[in-house]
Amino acid sequence: MSTGRILWRAWITLLFLVVVSPVWLETDAYRIAAALLVFWGIFVFMTTGYRASIGWIGWLCLAWVGWVAIRYLLVLQQGTAQSYGTSEGIFLLPAMYMTTGYAMFLYRDLLGRTVHLFLAISLVAAAVTLDYATLFDGEFHDFLWTNNTIHSSVCGGLLILAGINIWLWASHAVADPRRRHLIEGAALLVIALCLLGLFGAKSKGVWVALLLACVVQALMSWRTLAGRMSAGRAGLVALALGLFALGFAWTNEDTIAPASGSLGGIVTGVMENGDLLGTLREAIASGAVPHNTHVRLVLWQNALEVWAAAPLLGSGIGWLDLFNHAHYRDTGFDVVHNGYLEIAMRYGLLGLAFYATLYAWALAQSRRAAAAGLVPREAHVFHAVSLAFFLITIMTNSNTRLAIGESLMLVSAAFGFYCCYRLQYAGALAAGDSGRGLPPRTTDATAAQRAADGTTPDAAT
Repeated sequence: MSTGRILWRAWITLLFLVVVSPVWLETDAYRIAAALLVFWGIFVFMTTGYRASIGWIGWLCLAWVGWVAIRYLLVLQQGTAQSYGTSEGIFLLPAMYMTTGYAMFLYRDLLGRTVHLFLAISLVAAAVTLDYATLFDGEFHDFLWTNNTIHSSVCGGLLILAGINIWLWASHAVADPRRRHLIEGAALLVIALCLLGLFGAKSKGVWVALLLACVVQALMSWRTLAGRMSAGRAGLVALALGLFALGFAWTNEDTIAPASGSLGGIVTGVMENGDLLGTLREAIASGAVPHNTHVRLVLWQNALEVWAAAPLLGSGIGWLDLFNHAHYRDTGFDVVHNGYLEIAMRYGLLGLAFYATLYAWALAQSRRAAAAGLVPREAHVFHAVSLAFFLITIMTNSNTRLAIGESLMLVSAAFGFYCCYRLQYAGALAAGDSGRGLPPRTTDATAAQRAADGTTPDAAT
């Protein structure tokens, strides 16, 4: 391999890492990296004989972006709003999803190396940013290179889930014992360090999300664990579960119980009288809810009023003007601490339906690719549990507007397209098509033959 080709492959690997870098460093550099991958993917797509189909979901993404752009222009042209929302460009990012997935497809032989580097960087980032001297002093402490403790906790939770699945993958897919033990050890250290970070950050929403995501993880992986786990690994799992239970109980006593009790009372009130807005106002006026919960209730009340003004299509970028004139004014916030309401205010039920359809399709594609042996089963499981984790965290925070949220949404959707392209290509090879411009891949050909034969291995190495 020539020096130029080595440098080019190193550059592509670097771009992949920058795309996921918000999990360590809260910057917008991932947008630049994704844009570069998109431009290169389009160039290759236009100049090669093989052109993967983006399918109906790809056209839906393009139609969505066109609709969002038209809404931008219409609101700006009307000029009736006194203020406009911020971070509105994230709703144009679906234009990048299919091509980022195509870049992953083109350089799929680099993804394994990228995962190894991801693990190494995660270990270093967690190790050097934890303040070990203050972790247990009862105060709130962030870790990783993020802006606050909530952002740290979301990133740490994702790293824990990634560590779990990398560990599970290495336990059966890495043949060399020394290399396998090295990967497993690094993954377990990442999990342990991030759990310590969550102790210090004390984000109640993230603790709950991580607990529920781990339930999903257990349900999806228990057969694999039962069939492959030695007594030593079972002991490590038991130890990890014990540490997690200890941390959850500790955090629950100080932070989760007061908030969950207040929210439980609100849910009960809504079920009894059927008046959501009225129940929220009563809870806000009572002064009996914790401060952080009170702030969220005020923001949710205003957001629901904005959504009610245009429930089907939303108010576009003019939502902030309505928000500032809602029942509770001068909140001092331009985020509503709920990712679903962030979408609903802007694009109504249509926006919620679009994103639900997109990520349900992406999960279905990764499941099919894993069943065909085109991607490791653990990749599909992480795809599912990371989405579950994220969907729970955005119930109480606007993580859709954070760098980590944008990056996760991008990578998760792109992985769905990547799996779709892998399935297309494997099908073409199984049908005797050499790929029409792209060289056949041994892994794709093998998986295609296995699919044709009716054999579906749990994971592809």
